[in-house]
Amino acid sequence: MSSDEIRSQVLEACHALAAYELGPGIGGHVSMRVPGEERYWVNVLDRCFEEMTSDDIVLMDFDGTVIEAGRTISPGIGFHPGIYRIRPDVGAIVHTHGYWVTAQSAFARPPQAWHNLSTYFQGRTAVAPDDDIESIAPALGSDDIAIVIPWHGAITVDAELGIAAALHVTFDYACKLDVTLSDSSATPMPDDHLQHIRQLLGTANYLELTWDLMRRKAARAHGSRPSIGA
Repeated sequence: MSSDEIRSQVLEACHALAAYELGPGIGGHVSMRVPGEERYWVNVLDRCFEEMTSDDIVLMDFDGTVIEAGRTISPGIGFHPGIYRIRPDVGAIVHTHGYWVTAQSAFARPPQAWHNLSTYFQGRTAVAPDDDIESIAPALGSDDIAIVIPWHGAITVDAELGIAAALHVTFDYACKLDVTLSDSSATPMPDDHLQHIRQLLGTANYLELTWDLMRRKAARAHGSRPSIGA
């Protein structure tokens, strides 16, 4: 995959997340690893997701050097190379301070399963000990797909950027349910039902379909067509 293709995918993911009101202000990062290299493409700090252009997606190395200098990068970017180093299977990372993932982070625990989509994250969500950047990556287990960062926000990861982004939208929904239902009389899904539902969702290609929907929403918002090959 070329640098232009990676850059285009990161930009499209930023716009797609913006379409779901994830990243309406300054802060949050979307990154994609350069295959076979200790480098990754990531968005700059001084634009919200909706405003990003291709010029706002920059190349960095794992030591924190901005290959294309002159732009402001988030001071919290360090967990990206940290995750890429400990999880070679991860090709993309999404981090936002979306309203519901941030509300969930105040509980410092994963969301409970109030809906079938919540089952993606049961037993696969890490919780960082705090929001110190150095503590985040080591909290991620070998099978985890999400991290709750206490008093901060959340991260989702996958081999593919589209799935990491779709997971983030889904995680935000799971968090919204948990924040609003935790003190209610509703009952979370029983453990013995979780695995069955997760397998059922896998057969429906829900995450792939969600990413396609996100791309269409982004394209409508920006008056363009979804990028090729994403």
